[in-house]
Amino acid sequence: MKKSVTVSVDSEKLSALEMYLGQKNMKLSEELEKFAEQLYQKYVPSNGVNLLS
Repeated sequence: MKKSVTVSVDSEKLSALEMYLGQKNMKLSEELEKFAEQLYQKYVPSNGVNLLS
């Protein structure tokens, strides 16, 4: 199951980010998912998943 996260970003910065990512055929949503996975790997201990069950 996936959950959504809402983040507030300056509209001009968001537009610029989406434009430059688009030039590289990248999507902001995909990059944010990758970053969330990196945060998970960095901060959740390997036994942390067991604590949530």
